[in-house]
Amino acid sequence: MKRILICASIVGVIAAAAHAQNPNITWQAPATISGPSDVSTSGTFFGSWAPYNGAALSGLPVNGVTFQAFPDLPGAADSFDNGGGNGTFNSPGTSDNNYNNLLTAGAFGNNPTSYTISWNGMIPGDTYLVQFWVNDARNIGQSRSETITGGANTSAAVSYGSDGSGPGQYIIGTLVADNTGDETIFMNPLSSGANPSSQFNLLQVRDLTVAPEPSTLALLAVGAGVVLFGFRRKS
Repeated sequence: MKRILICASIVGVIAAAAHAQNPNITWQAPATISGPSDVSTSGTFFGSWAPYNGAALSGLPVNGVTFQAFPDLPGAADSFDNGGGNGTFNSPGTSDNNYNNLLTAGAFGNNPTSYTISWNGMIPGDTYLVQFWVNDARNIGQSRSETITGGANTSAAVSYGSDGSGPGQYIIGTLVADNTGDETIFMNPLSSGANPSSQFNLLQVRDLTVAPEPSTLALLAVGAGVVLFGFRRKS
């Protein structure tokens, strides 16, 4: 028994260390899926992912954001071992057909353990928005949910809607990219039933850091030139 407890403790420490190596994500409260305005348009688009969604092979736009079945998120990878195409999960019943379609497909895990999504290519020092959706409105008689961990921070439980209480939920978080430009998020399943399972239906990442306008850069260059000319005159 002691060996089992020691091994479990070591595994926990290793998992915590792995989480801590990623930039910390500050999570907002989860929100229930309601319509296309759920989709954030803050900052500039960085990448998206609509896994297993055959209707999104050429991209499906919602609120001006195009979601891709094959991710255009740089270096995107996940550890999920299963998934279902369009119609696997019930529609959330919003006013936007594309949004509904996107949320009826997704990736899910076969085991009651953590699964991951990772990406790279972020600009060090920039602030990024992460938006994550889960939807399973089939009323399977179990209240499934999961938490999302980024760095040292874990979100509140995000509900799938699988107990017939309505559509699923989405959650938004923000992070500051470190010098690697990488991030990994961990999905940790919760359940009041017998079969907890991690899942995700949609993901988008946006860069919230505003790049200087060309005119601003030009003024800065002129200012630097004036300062340098003044130094030369003095010397």
